Amino acid sequence: MIGMRDRIVTKLAERNTVLTPDALEYLNDLNSKDRVSVIIDKLEENNIQLPFPVCRETISCLEEDLSDGEKKKEIEENSWEQDPMSRCMVLKDVSGESTCTGDVDEFAKYFRDRYERIRSIVDKRREGKKARPINRIASRSGEATIIGMVRDIYTSSNGNKMLTIEDTTGEIRGFISSESEAFEKNLLEDEVVLAKGEVWDDNGDYERTFAIEKITRPGIPKLKNKSKPNFPGKIAFIGDIHVGSDTFLKDEWDEFTSWINSDDEEARSIKYLIVPGDLIDGIGIFPGQEKELDIIDVYEQYKKLADMIKDLPKDITVITIPGNHDMVRNAEPQPCIPEEVQELFPNNVLFFGNPALLDLEGLKILLYHGSSINELSDMLPQVSNENPVSAMKEMLKRRHLVPVYGKKTPIAPEEEDYLVIDEVPDIFVTGHIHRTEVDNYHGISMLNASTWQAQTEYQKTRDIQPDPAKVIVLDPNSNKVSIHDFC
Repeated sequence: MIGMRDRIVTKLAERNTVLTPDALEYLNDLNSKDRVSVIIDKLEENNIQLPFPVCRETISCLEEDLSDGEKKKEIEENSWEQDPMSRCMVLKDVSGESTCTGDVDEFAKYFRDRYERIRSIVDKRREGKKARPINRIASRSGEATIIGMVRDIYTSSNGNKMLTIEDTTGEIRGFISSESEAFEKNLLEDEVVLAKGEVWDDNGDYERTFAIEKITRPGIPKLKNKSKPNFPGKIAFIGDIHVGSDTFLKDEWDEFTSWINSDDEEARSIKYLIVPGDLIDGIGIFPGQEKELDIIDVYEQYKKLADMIKDLPKDITVITIPGNHDMVRNAEPQPCIPEEVQELFPNNVLFFGNPALLDLEGLKILLYHGSSINELSDMLPQVSNENPVSAMKEMLKRRHLVPVYGKKTPIAPEEEDYLVIDEVPDIFVTGHIHRTEVDNYHGISMLNASTWQAQTEYQKTRDIQPDPAKVIVLDPNSNKVSIHDFC
């Protein structure tokens, strides 16, 4: 409690007294802001008599002024600290559940699971006639509705789009006129959509063509009359700490640490701190990385981060997932960091895989590091790295965190596709891009968390300008957001 402890030392100095070493150690170990506040309030009373120096027993006596209600609250908080998982339910996380062995057959199972999961979501948005299997519509001409996965797509010389769309029964060649409603959808390979149109018999050609007039994505329903949560505080979001990098912003982090330990009203209201990946800078992530590291050993990087988190208030629960710089497999979904690393951290830190869907005291929070933001910005004109929430919106529309397979983001062929967005979250948070942005889409709070790393040599070559040292604070009860800048 660095900031509040300093206030106590200042108050004692005003009364011409100081703390004994054991009293100072006792204050450092206090894990409740309410306890420290009571001591400060007591010291501000003019009629209180203080010894020189003030020992641990004196501090304990000042603390006894806590009311019964405050003591009860403190007991509840301490109980929560001992078991932070008691208020957090894991809804989806590959950690401990991975089935991937690299067998070729796993890829077929993976794509079938992806298709079936998203198909069931798309089907709920169907209007009018029921979708039919592709092998049924491919044998006749006329109007048709299907739900399929786009296998490939390209633009013809005359500006129309040609594609192959498939389901579990077969495939059909598709055609989208540049003048049709469907043309503006910016389809991607591997996304699952509902397509309406007409099957043509190409003048006796045995291979029929499906002229698609309308495309419907799984999308996100607009939430009407959404019930407001009764959340016990606020949530802070930071990202991409990159401990170990020689561009880690230590001074800015220290400023953040002082603030979150202070008696600032908003700092005191924070109950959770969420970090969506890249906790450390890692080793061997890119050629020549060792030249840009202050800490060469990956375990020492995590140990340094653990020490930094120990300086944060113990009554704040820290929720983390890995990123592409952390000590886990590179292919997504990524399991949580190894147990031998977790043991370095205090027990108020929780570790989950990437992605993870959590129920946090009644709030559904989807955490994803965000590696696919880069590739979506390359493929979609409406998406840019400077505005990462534009990519997040496209993920939600397609109900998948990595819509295209085989691009920059490697995917492990698990039997269950953990990257499908089955359930609509209340909060969707990413990182990776080193930008700070907040938006709302159909009632979902979308946040891309900032970084604690200054511009790297690689970023300079790509003219990437990070937006570092910012903390997003969200009040789930009102959806109000504030951004604190420590840069």
